[in-house]
Amino acid sequence: MVKRLILATLVACSMVVGAAAQENTTIVTKSGDKITGQLVDMGGSGFTVRVSGQERQVPTGDVAAIDFSGSGDVPEADWARVKGGSHIILLRNGETIEGRLQDISGTRPKRIHVQTSSGEREFSSTEIGRILMARTNSAVATSGPSSASTPGIPEGQGIAVAGNQQWTPAGITVRQGDRLTINATGEVRVSADPSDVASANGSKAGRTAPKAPVPALPIGGLIGRVGNSAPFPIGEQLSVTMPANGQLFLGINDDHLADNAGGFRVQIRRTSR
Repeated sequence: MVKRLILATLVACSMVVGAAAQENTTIVTKSGDKITGQLVDMGGSGFTVRVSGQERQVPTGDVAAIDFSGSGDVPEADWARVKGGSHIILLRNGETIEGRLQDISGTRPKRIHVQTSSGEREFSSTEIGRILMARTNSAVATSGPSSASTPGIPEGQGIAVAGNQQWTPAGITVRQGDRLTINATGEVRVSADPSDVASANGSKAGRTAPKAPVPALPIGGLIGRVGNSAPFPIGEQLSVTMPANGQLFLGINDDHLADNAGGFRVQIRRTSR
């Protein structure tokens, strides 16, 4: 009798461990796609997700939300919390944390590192319901005053640079003097006015903002930053020389991103080192 009880307990425990080992996470992309599987890692260029035994890479700039509940169904009220440049971490206990997702490490449960205004905090994946990094194109369209005129990020190869996110990792490390060929397509709506749009060169009306990262470039234009160095204009240039050593980030030249929509699809090729 005792042996049967012990055996039943061991079987139950193994079932619990097995369920935990298979716990799924859903990544929601900015285009609205849902990728459900085991979250393996967060690297410099994006997230690794194991789906049906195969590993998939999802660039950081393409990610709108990480849902640890596994469903990927994000209410509109949660999308409304997303602000330009900040990530929203929704804990299972109801608490909301605003900051920037820095790293995901460990096995089960995952360790989630978040940089907040008061310093770095670490959470377990069992504590987090979901992390919101940017709005999906559909969420942006339905929340604006004129969804019919709301631009989206072009489909295709390359890095998705959202208009309402200050910096997006490009996934490459450069050295000072490297020359990159950069091609950007798309548009950013830089205010609630449907006609107030910008190409990679900036506002089509030539509008500037003194507090934008690169004040001399019209707002909404494509800019870059290497590590913590000063931001620099990219625009629609075909060739750009890197000013420093470090990780390359792509961004939007605007001092207020919360009401922006759309974005750029950027392809990068290293032409010389």
